[in-house]
Amino acid sequence: MGIAQDKLGVMVGLDEGVASARISRYESGVHEPPLDTAKGIAHALGVPLGYLYCDDDLLADIILAASELPAADQEKFLESLRDRLEQLKTKKDDC
Repeated sequence: MGIAQDKLGVMVGLDEGVASARISRYESGVHEPPLDTAKGIAHALGVPLGYLYCDDDLLADIILAASELPAADQEKFLESLRDRLEQLKTKKDDC
């Protein structure tokens, strides 16, 4: 996302001396950040918290796309997605 690990760590309140190593461990999955730290990371990166915890790239992209919509449009997006999923299930069942 374009932010160096040490800068990101400092932005979320980590000590400058350990910020880069801590963020590296979070990225690699060696350690899981405390919830407040994860929220800070998500905020600094401009992504929703759920995006950080998603291990499927396609689902992460869907989360990111939905989060960029205004709240009212997010509801419409979800409704459209559910309708489309139902159509695909029905089509699959007909085959």
